[in-house]
Amino acid sequence: MLIRKVLAGTLAAGLMVASAACGGGGGGQSGDGKVTIRFAWWGSDQRAKITNEVVQLFMKKNPNIKVVTSTAIYDAYFQKLATETAGGNAPDVMQMSDRHLREYAERNAVLDLRPHVGKEIQTADLKPDVMGLGTLGDKLYGLPLGQTAVVMVYNPVLWKRAGANEPKLGWTWDDYFEAAKKISDKTGRKVYGASDFGGIESWFKVWLSQQGKGLYTADGALGYTEQDVLTWWEMATRFRKAGAATPGEITAVNPAGTPVPRKLSASEFQPDSTIAPNAWEAYDNPYALAPLPQVGADLGLYGEPPMLLSVSARTKQRAAALKLTDFVINDPEAAKILGMARGLPANMKNRALIAPTLTGAWKQVYEYEELVAGKLKPGPPAPPKGAGTLFTLFDKYYQDVMYDKATPADAAKRYFAEAQQTIAG
Repeated sequence: MLIRKVLAGTLAAGLMVASAACGGGGGGQSGDGKVTIRFAWWGSDQRAKITNEVVQLFMKKNPNIKVVTSTAIYDAYFQKLATETAGGNAPDVMQMSDRHLREYAERNAVLDLRPHVGKEIQTADLKPDVMGLGTLGDKLYGLPLGQTAVVMVYNPVLWKRAGANEPKLGWTWDDYFEAAKKISDKTGRKVYGASDFGGIESWFKVWLSQQGKGLYTADGALGYTEQDVLTWWEMATRFRKAGAATPGEITAVNPAGTPVPRKLSASEFQPDSTIAPNAWEAYDNPYALAPLPQVGADLGLYGEPPMLLSVSARTKQRAAALKLTDFVINDPEAAKILGMARGLPANMKNRALIAPTLTGAWKQVYEYEELVAGKLKPGPPAPPKGAGTLFTLFDKYYQDVMYDKATPADAAKRYFAEAQQTIAG
């Protein structure tokens, strides 16, 4: 589903490689003592532009280090990273997903940064709550590149025209259903009240959290039951069957984006780190942000990094790789360039530094984060090996439900059986 790309913050249409130093290769040293390292990440064209500006600043401040950069869409990025890692040619510094971290750590492919904390790597100004996803036991394999929380993006004009109650802290899933149905009915289903949310494990994670559960237990087992999956998919089906949420043909992958920017839905969930500063230019009016609906009193949101920064365990230029990593995370000038391209800065001093400069949608994201700040849970530790596979499987099985090829009960049973096998692995 295209929303997978939104989760990764990827609007690029294909593999795109950019070089900050007009050259290839990495991990080498020239005769003049200048070293070359490689830095790779996934993301949009805008993220690539901003990150390359940071790299240029780093090279200006460190003229003995040349940084070659590359970027890709999410799936292509990890396909390439797996190939390079297997061949012993991984980037020296790499953007890492929490769903893949354990796999790379257990293969000794990424460096434990813990021995370097307080030395080459500084973490004193990083928000402690966002440090969890990069940890495995007492080891630190990834530093937070920011902080993100899930948000609902919605069209306040359509909301008002339909006479729907405005979403706010503490509203319920039943409230959401009623509002979304009103919007769909008001527009004659030319615009649906909600984008179908059933197939995205990240939204399921929030719903579970609202009930005191998680995707995984502390020892890496599944933290939910088959009944939980069934209840979630039955709720999503209720929305879709009533016309409150988009049908399968609209929800499905589309080069033009998810249903909201295509003006076919009045609301959908996103990680707030994927919202660009000029996000609403492609929409029909400035959109508003609201918390997700709740099951009970718990908002269910985590304050966690949208992605991590890791160093290859096999880098031949460890000092340079660590210096770049610390620079991207902590340097104030770099923070001004990065803005909120990867969510709120994890470095709290840098967060305070950029806050007064924010405008447009980024200012809305900052205000949303301030609204929910006291209700966010600390991010969980890195999930178990196989988490990336389950993210894809969750969507795969729900598509059978979305297209009425399977009942929620049948799909939930088959998914849960495969999920258990995958984690037991």
